[in-house]
Amino acid sequence: MSDLGQLLRKARTEKKISLEELQESTKIRKRYLEAIEEGNYKVLPGNFYVRAFIKQYCEAVGLNPDEVFRLYSHNIPPAESEPAVEPIRMSRRSASGASSDRFSKWISAFLMVAFPLLIIGVVYYFYYMNHDINPDQVLPDDRITDSSAADLEGKQPESPSVGQQPVNQPEPEPEPEPEPEPEPNVVYVDNFKWSKNTIDRYGVANADKITLELTIAGAEAWVGVTHADSKSKWLYQKTLKKGETYIGEFDHNIYVNIGNAGASQMKVNGVEIELGTAPDPRKFQFELGLVPDDAAAE
Repeated sequence: MSDLGQLLRKARTEKKISLEELQESTKIRKRYLEAIEEGNYKVLPGNFYVRAFIKQYCEAVGLNPDEVFRLYSHNIPPAESEPAVEPIRMSRRSASGASSDRFSKWISAFLMVAFPLLIIGVVYYFYYMNHDINPDQVLPDDRITDSSAADLEGKQPESPSVGQQPVNQPEPEPEPEPEPEPEPNVVYVDNFKWSKNTIDRYGVANADKITLELTIAGAEAWVGVTHADSKSKWLYQKTLKKGETYIGEFDHNIYVNIGNAGASQMKVNGVEIELGTAPDPRKFQFELGLVPDDAAAE
C-alpha cells in the first residue's frame, strides 16, 4: 500500500465511512476506491480518472485535494490532456452477424415453402404410378354395334377401389412473418464529474449509430459536439439562433455541451432528452450499447 493510500484509508476510517458509503457519495465504483487505497492505479481507466477520483475521495473524507496533490505528487500519475474513457461493453451485432442472420431466415423461409411442395410431388408421383393403365384393361378394337352400345349405356360405372381414392393434398404452411427489429432506446445511466462540470451519461441501445438533433426554441445558445472517448477537437461548434436546428449522425460515442439548455430542445435517435427550463449550461455523454446494468456499481 502506498503512503497516499494509507493517508486516505486512515482519514476514511477516522470518519467511520465504509467503502460502500464512500461509493454511494462519490459515485465511484468500489473496486476503484480499493485500487486507490492500494496504489494500484492500473485498474483505473486512465491517469485523468486517477486524479479526478483521488480529488473526490479527498473531498469526501475531509482532506484538502490541492495539499494532497502537492505532498504526494511523486505517487500520483501526471494528468493527461485528453482523458480516456473506460471501454464500454458493446452489445451491437456485427455486420457479418446480421448478414448471417438474414441469410438463415431466408433459408428457413425457403425450406418451409419447399418442404410441402416436395411432399405434394411425392404423393402425386405415387398416385400417378398406381393409376397407370393396365394393358389387360384395354378394350378390343372392335366396332361398337347398336347392341353393344346399348349394353354399355345400361351399365353403371364402377366406383373406384379404395386404393384409387384421390389423396388430399396438404395445404402449404404460411410463410412466417419476420420478427420486427427492436426500436432504439435511449436511457439515463448516471452522471460523473469532470473538472468542475457534471456530465449526464446516457446509454443508446438497439442502434449502431447516434443521431443528434438540436433545435433552439428560445434565445440563442452555443452548442459543441466532440468524441466522448477522447475529448478531441470539436467536431461541431456554433452559436445557434432561435429556430435554427443542428442534426448530426455518429458511429461512435459523443460528448455534447449546450451553453443555454433552457432555450434548447434535444433528441437522440428520436428520443427527447429532458433539458429543463433554466438558462444554464449542461453537458451530456451518449454511449452506444450502454445500459443501466453496465453502469451499476459492483
